[in-house]
Amino acid sequence: MLWMPASEPDSLLLQPVAIRPAMAQTPPAPAAPAAAPAPAAENSANADSQAANATNAVPTTDEERAQALNAREQALDKREAELKTLEAELDGKLENLRALEVRMQKLIDSAGTIQDEKMAHLVDVYSNMKPKQAAQVLETLEESIAVRILAGMSGRKAGEILSSVRPDRAAFLSEALTRLQTGTD
Repeated sequence: MLWMPASEPDSLLLQPVAIRPAMAQTPPAPAAPAAAPAPAAENSANADSQAANATNAVPTTDEERAQALNAREQALDKREAELKTLEAELDGKLENLRALEVRMQKLIDSAGTIQDEKMAHLVDVYSNMKPKQAAQVLETLEESIAVRILAGMSGRKAGEILSSVRPDRAAFLSEALTRLQTGTD
Protein backbone atom coordinates (compact mmCIF):
# COMPACT_ATOMS: atom_id res chain seq x y z
CA MET A 1 0.00 0.00 0.00
CA LEU A 2 1.22 3.43 -0.95
CA TRP A 3 1.13 6.43 1.40
CA MET A 4 -0.60 9.55 0.01
CA PRO A 5 -0.57 12.92 1.81
CA ALA A 6 -3.90 14.63 2.41
CA SER A 7 -2.82 17.92 0.78
CA GLU A 8 -0.24 19.25 -1.67
CA PRO A 9 3.25 18.50 -0.35
CA ASP A 10 5.65 21.40 0.26
CA SER A 11 8.54 19.60 -1.36
CA LEU A 12 9.14 16.77 -3.78
CA LEU A 13 10.62 14.66 -0.99
CA LEU A 14 7.20 14.25 0.63
CA GLN A 15 5.47 13.16 -2.56
CA PRO A 16 4.71 9.48 -3.06
CA VAL A 17 7.24 7.47 -5.01
CA ALA A 18 4.73 6.63 -7.72
CA ILE A 19 4.25 10.31 -8.63
CA ARG A 20 7.95 11.21 -8.94
CA PRO A 21 8.51 9.38 -12.26
CA ALA A 22 5.48 11.12 -13.73
CA MET A 23 6.86 14.50 -12.71
CA ALA A 24 10.21 13.66 -14.25
CA GLN A 25 8.51 13.11 -17.60
CA THR A 26 7.00 16.62 -17.72
CA PRO A 27 8.63 18.85 -20.33
CA PRO A 28 11.32 21.19 -18.99
CA ALA A 29 10.55 24.89 -18.55
CA PRO A 30 11.49 27.13 -21.48
CA ALA A 31 15.02 28.54 -21.38
CA ALA A 32 15.51 31.96 -19.87
CA PRO A 33 15.82 34.85 -22.34
CA ALA A 34 19.32 35.85 -23.39
CA ALA A 35 21.01 38.10 -20.85
CA ALA A 36 21.86 41.70 -21.63
CA PRO A 37 25.46 42.41 -22.58
CA ALA A 38 27.74 42.40 -19.56
CA PRO A 39 29.62 45.52 -18.44
CA ALA A 40 33.28 45.94 -19.36
CA ALA A 41 34.55 44.48 -16.08
CA GLU A 42 32.43 41.38 -16.58
CA ASN A 43 33.58 41.13 -20.20
CA SER A 44 37.20 40.97 -19.11
CA ALA A 45 36.26 38.39 -16.47
CA ASN A 46 34.44 36.41 -19.15
CA ALA A 47 37.45 36.63 -21.44
CA ASP A 48 39.67 35.46 -18.60
CA SER A 49 37.35 32.56 -17.82
CA GLN A 50 37.13 31.62 -21.49
CA ALA A 51 40.91 31.64 -21.72
CA ALA A 52 41.07 29.55 -18.55
CA ASN A 53 38.51 27.13 -19.99
CA ALA A 54 40.52 26.90 -23.18
CA THR A 55 43.64 26.10 -21.20
CA ASN A 56 41.78 23.71 -18.87
CA ALA A 57 40.65 21.60 -21.80
CA VAL A 58 43.18 18.93 -22.56
CA PRO A 59 44.70 19.86 -25.93
CA THR A 60 45.42 16.87 -28.08
CA THR A 61 47.60 18.33 -30.80
CA ASP A 62 50.53 20.71 -30.85
CA GLU A 63 48.41 23.24 -32.72
CA GLU A 64 45.71 23.14 -30.03
CA ARG A 65 48.37 23.54 -27.33
CA ALA A 66 49.82 26.54 -29.15
CA GLN A 67 46.36 28.09 -29.49
CA ALA A 68 45.65 27.49 -25.81
CA LEU A 69 48.96 29.06 -24.81
CA ASN A 70 48.35 31.99 -27.15
CA ALA A 71 44.87 32.57 -25.68
CA ARG A 72 46.28 32.43 -22.18
CA GLU A 73 49.09 34.83 -23.09
CA GLN A 74 46.59 37.28 -24.58
CA ALA A 75 44.43 37.09 -21.47
CA LEU A 76 47.46 37.70 -19.24
CA ASP A 77 48.60 40.63 -21.42
CA LYS A 78 45.13 42.15 -21.21
CA ARG A 79 45.05 41.69 -17.44
CA GLU A 80 48.52 43.22 -17.12
CA ALA A 81 47.41 46.26 -19.15
CA GLU A 82 44.37 46.68 -16.90
CA LEU A 83 46.57 46.48 -13.81
CA LYS A 84 48.96 49.10 -15.21
CA THR A 85 46.01 51.40 -15.90
CA LEU A 86 44.72 50.95 -12.36
CA GLU A 87 48.22 51.52 -10.95
CA ALA A 88 48.56 54.79 -12.90
CA GLU A 89 45.12 55.87 -11.66
CA LEU A 90 46.07 55.11 -8.05
CA ASP A 91 49.37 56.97 -8.45
CA GLY A 92 47.46 60.02 -9.67
CA LYS A 93 45.06 59.88 -6.74
CA LEU A 94 47.94 59.46 -4.31
CA GLU A 95 49.68 62.51 -5.78
CA ASN A 96 46.46 64.53 -5.41
CA LEU A 97 46.16 63.44 -1.77
CA ARG A 98 49.76 64.47 -1.08
CA ALA A 99 49.13 67.89 -2.65
CA LEU A 100 46.00 68.29 -0.50
CA GLU A 101 47.95 67.29 2.59
CA VAL A 102 50.59 69.96 1.89
CA ARG A 103 47.87 72.54 1.28
CA MET A 104 46.06 71.61 4.51
CA GLN A 105 49.31 71.84 6.49
CA LYS A 106 49.93 75.32 5.08
CA LEU A 107 46.40 76.35 6.10
CA ILE A 108 46.90 74.97 9.60
CA ASP A 109 50.23 76.78 9.94
CA SER A 110 48.62 79.97 8.66
CA ALA A 111 45.76 79.67 11.15
CA GLY A 112 48.24 79.07 13.98
CA THR A 113 50.21 82.16 12.97
CA ILE A 114 47.06 84.28 12.88
CA GLN A 115 46.01 82.97 16.29
CA ASP A 116 49.46 83.75 17.71
CA GLU A 117 49.29 87.27 16.26
CA LYS A 118 45.88 87.84 17.84
CA MET A 119 47.11 86.57 21.20
CA ALA A 120 50.16 88.85 20.97
CA HIS A 121 47.80 91.75 20.31
CA LEU A 122 45.73 90.84 23.40
CA VAL A 123 48.89 90.63 25.51
CA ASP A 124 49.88 94.07 24.27
CA VAL A 125 46.42 95.50 25.05
CA TYR A 126 46.40 94.09 28.61
CA SER A 127 50.01 95.14 29.18
CA ASN A 128 49.12 98.73 28.34
CA MET A 129 46.10 98.81 30.68
CA LYS A 130 46.35 99.93 34.28
CA PRO A 131 46.93 96.86 36.51
CA LYS A 132 43.61 97.22 38.38
CA GLN A 133 41.61 97.48 35.13
CA ALA A 134 43.44 94.53 33.59
CA ALA A 135 42.87 92.52 36.78
CA GLN A 136 39.11 93.16 36.68
CA VAL A 137 38.90 91.96 33.10
CA LEU A 138 41.20 88.93 33.62
CA GLU A 139 38.99 87.78 36.51
CA THR A 140 36.09 87.41 34.08
CA LEU A 141 38.02 85.71 31.25
CA GLU A 142 38.22 81.98 30.69
CA GLU A 143 41.16 80.43 32.57
CA SER A 144 43.09 79.27 29.50
CA ILE A 145 42.90 82.70 27.82
CA ALA A 146 43.80 84.60 30.99
CA VAL A 147 46.80 82.33 31.57
CA ARG A 148 48.03 82.72 27.99
CA ILE A 149 47.75 86.51 28.30
CA LEU A 150 49.71 86.50 31.57
CA ALA A 151 52.31 84.16 30.08
CA GLY A 152 52.93 86.60 27.23
CA MET A 153 53.58 89.52 29.57
CA SER A 154 56.77 90.41 31.33
CA GLY A 155 57.00 88.97 34.84
CA ARG A 156 56.81 92.41 36.41
CA LYS A 157 53.65 93.43 34.52
CA ALA A 158 51.95 90.06 35.19
CA GLY A 159 52.81 90.38 38.89
CA GLU A 160 51.31 93.87 39.08
CA ILE A 161 48.08 92.62 37.50
CA LEU A 162 47.89 89.46 39.66
CA SER A 163 48.33 91.60 42.82
CA SER A 164 45.04 93.33 41.92
CA VAL A 165 43.11 90.10 41.23
CA ARG A 166 41.00 88.48 43.98
CA PRO A 167 43.29 86.26 46.09
CA ASP A 168 41.50 82.99 45.26
CA ARG A 169 41.46 83.75 41.52
CA ALA A 170 45.11 84.96 41.64
CA ALA A 171 46.17 81.68 43.26
CA PHE A 172 44.25 79.72 40.65
CA LEU A 173 45.75 81.71 37.74
CA SER A 174 49.26 81.50 39.24
CA GLU A 175 48.98 77.73 39.54
CA ALA A 176 47.71 77.40 35.95
CA LEU A 177 50.49 79.73 34.74
CA THR A 178 53.08 77.56 36.48
CA ARG A 179 51.66 74.40 34.88
CA LEU A 180 51.76 76.07 31.45
CA GLN A 181 55.35 77.26 31.84
CA THR A 182 56.64 73.94 33.25
CA GLY A 183 54.62 71.84 30.80
CA THR A 184 52.97 69.73 33.51
CA ASP A 185 49.27 68.96 33.63
